[in-house]
Amino acid sequence: MHVTKRDGTRELYNADKINQAVVKAAAGLEDHIAKAMQVAAELAITLFDGITTEQLDEAAIGVAVQNVKDDPDFDTIAARLLRKVINKRVLGNYESDLELALLHQARFPGYIREAVEQGLLDTRLVTLFDLDALAAAIDPARDDLLRYIGTVTMRNRYMINDRRGRALEVPQYFWMRVSMGLSLNEANPTEYAIRFYDKISRLDYLPAGSTLVNAGTSYPQLSNCFVMQMEDDIEHIAKSISDVMWLTKGTGGIGLSVTKLRSEGSPIRSNNTTSTGPIPFMHTIDSTLRAVSRGGKKFGALCFYLENWHLDFDQFLDLRQNSGDPYRRTRTANTAVWISDEFMKRVADDADWYLFDPAETADLVELVGSEFSERYAYYVSQAEAGRLRAFRRIKAREQYNAILMSLQTTSHPWLTWKDTINLRALNTNTGTIHLSNLCTEICLPQDRDNIAVCNLASINLSEHLVPADDGGASLAFDWDRMRASVELAVRQLDNLVDITLSSVSESEHANTQNRAIGLGVMGFTDVTERLGYAYESDEAYDLIDTVVEFISFHAISTSADLARERGSYANFEGSGWSQGLVPFDTIALVEKDRGIPVLVDRTTRLDWDSLRAKVRGGIRNATLMAIAPTASIGLVAGTTPGLDPQFSQIFSRTTSSGKFLEVNRNLVHDLQKLGLWEQVRGNLLGAQGDLSAVPGIPDHLREVYKTSFQLTPFAFIEVAARAQKWIDQAISRNIYLQSRDVSEMARLYSAAWERGVKTTYYLHVKPRHTAEQSTVRVNKSEARPVTPTTPPAGQAPVAGPPAAPRRGFGFGRSAGTPAAPTAPVPLEQEQEPTAAASTPTPPPPAPASAAAAPPTAAPPAAAPPAATPLAPPRLSSPLPPPPAQPAWSAPLPPITPRSPIPVAAPVAVADPTDENLDVVDGVACPVDPMERLQCESCQ
Repeated sequence: MHVTKRDGTRELYNADKINQAVVKAAAGLEDHIAKAMQVAAELAITLFDGITTEQLDEAAIGVAVQNVKDDPDFDTIAARLLRKVINKRVLGNYESDLELALLHQARFPGYIREAVEQGLLDTRLVTLFDLDALAAAIDPARDDLLRYIGTVTMRNRYMINDRRGRALEVPQYFWMRVSMGLSLNEANPTEYAIRFYDKISRLDYLPAGSTLVNAGTSYPQLSNCFVMQMEDDIEHIAKSISDVMWLTKGTGGIGLSVTKLRSEGSPIRSNNTTSTGPIPFMHTIDSTLRAVSRGGKKFGALCFYLENWHLDFDQFLDLRQNSGDPYRRTRTANTAVWISDEFMKRVADDADWYLFDPAETADLVELVGSEFSERYAYYVSQAEAGRLRAFRRIKAREQYNAILMSLQTTSHPWLTWKDTINLRALNTNTGTIHLSNLCTEICLPQDRDNIAVCNLASINLSEHLVPADDGGASLAFDWDRMRASVELAVRQLDNLVDITLSSVSESEHANTQNRAIGLGVMGFTDVTERLGYAYESDEAYDLIDTVVEFISFHAISTSADLARERGSYANFEGSGWSQGLVPFDTIALVEKDRGIPVLVDRTTRLDWDSLRAKVRGGIRNATLMAIAPTASIGLVAGTTPGLDPQFSQIFSRTTSSGKFLEVNRNLVHDLQKLGLWEQVRGNLLGAQGDLSAVPGIPDHLREVYKTSFQLTPFAFIEVAARAQKWIDQAISRNIYLQSRDVSEMARLYSAAWERGVKTTYYLHVKPRHTAEQSTVRVNKSEARPVTPTTPPAGQAPVAGPPAAPRRGFGFGRSAGTPAAPTAPVPLEQEQEPTAAASTPTPPPPAPASAAAAPPTAAPPAAAPPAATPLAPPRLSSPLPPPPAQPAWSAPLPPITPRSPIPVAAPVAVADPTDENLDVVDGVACPVDPMERLQCESCQ
């Protein structure tokens, strides 16, 4: 058998050469020879005479990938084989790791110069940097931090090719190019490029998608989020469409408020006609998104925002429906509703809700909180007195239910809370915040002259979790490493503001005047699993509280230090920062305006009083934190996205780069430690990644590895509320709900509002059906029993379920009887809004793990003399009893222990080593692929 080489020549197939390459790819893994031989043996079956070297490489990688279901180590083998292909195409042939390192160093300066000559990279990369020093800092060994899906995502989405489509970058060149592109304004750009490279190549934090695509290139559009409002005049409508086109071309994600547009039928005095309302203009912009693809790779991404008192709001709810007039639908753009406290109170009171034409109530758009309520009541009286041309009256609960029904059926509109956002913001001195962004985590003011801009990066929490000082028996956060990551990430994001280009002058102006950045986190669930915490546990809630407080504290402190080095942002005077406020203090402002307590824990751990004095003296950035979805960069970092739980322990993920089988490495590791993985992996696959359906699993693992639909949805709210305490912007908070009961949805989203959560993102409702798995066995009616095995001492025996006969197109299944999960302590029971909840609460005990105990921060540098900082409210300072409210709006009663979810017993699975076994995808990705791909700007 012959292999066809790249130059067209043929040579005899050399099995030893292939085997050695696979063995090298498996080096360092447990039982690596056996795994390498398994890949080599299965590869031999796929070969044919004349196979090209490219096909041979792809076949070897494919064989490794299909074995990931048995052991995540095969993912490592696949990733290494893929990177070898990438390295050989860019750098040429090599044999040893030393030779690869020398090639990286020798070829790097030439790569930069060649890309600059082709017009692909910024010319300053040649003139400002010591390329030899940068080449010497490159460490190819860090490639091994990347998993297979992360490597594919980097290659397909972020790494550049030349004009002929030839690959120019290897992973470490890519990291260095991004670092150089974000160091251009430093006094010593080479030094900071190396420092930034050292962090992002270790995956300690990652810039967001648009930054990774364009940093260091000849068109450095690096900003991620653009937030704009459409004015109610034809010139500005036309300009907004043009702005959307330009921002989409630059790969930005956009939020667009259309609340100011007058309603359908509203008079137009200039030509004595009537308006068509906002819907047709929204359809036009939706078509624009499809016409101008982002970076030439995918459709544009935008979310429309509308306040729910707009007279055309019912038409807005129908925008994402599949049926109806296609010219009054949006197939690409998303939608979100901008909700006031007044509406939430009227829902609670079962009161009426009035809808108005913005042409008659124009000032409502600019008012928030109690001022909005007062003016809204005035317009209600005017309407009832017959002084308004058009209005409509409905029950507030009727509209609330309509919103939730639309959310359940179309995943839109997302719920966001106008007054919570404005009252908890520290940057509203320049105007009202009218909307959030594409992914609901950005909260910035905007007007006719300013398109708000934010720039994102995310701390990878899992990379900062290291073996503790007890010899590695437990894990702890490396707080010094995390502080360094935060400080460098904030500096890098501040550099981005000066380096990025924008094709729209209003966004350029807002960016330079406010210097808004959003530092977030990813890997929260990854960390909780490694620490052995259940997602719906007090330990997990305290963990996110502690970690986000630490990051927020040092992000704010770093920005204040940058203000002393570089100056405060232009709009600092009059901001909440200038008054010595920090995000925690805004909880009291919301409570005062609402007259209702915000039901969130008030524990603090760091020296916030000193930091308040420090920020009063100046701060570099109008905003510091926002938690984005991180769906794409989470793949590159090899960790869980944002604050999301695990969707399943085994599932297929569909991205623009392909379809990938994912296995939870943390679960495999824990089961391997107990000697259970080999025995239960077949059952876990048959149960489509549902650990609760696998017999013989210890109860504590069932709790830790609950998946998104098995968790109480109130856990998602509590995690978000704890993090929101410390975040000046918002959180892209996905919600997963097993029930389709709209009343439960209503109470869930009301609980989010009560706890001061600013925004929510997608709602995922559990599918009613799942697909049957299949094998390639010829006689599918033959089911082989699974032989019981003897587990380690102290563990229950593990055996597969009894075989069942074939029935029609499915297998007959007996009902499984998984152990009932322990019911979590409900949020409603912990934080009942009664007078008792206002009594002093003792501080929680010290965390059992060092992971949840950050070092006490040293007091920041002395600030100029200033007034006494505002003392934040705490639960130890009792709040007045909340006003009586109807039972409908009260928190849910304590949740009784849930019965186990009925699940089908897994199909009897054959010996996992059987070469005839062909496993198909476990379950579908939790997010519609096109919807997930919409959001690259925030990833």
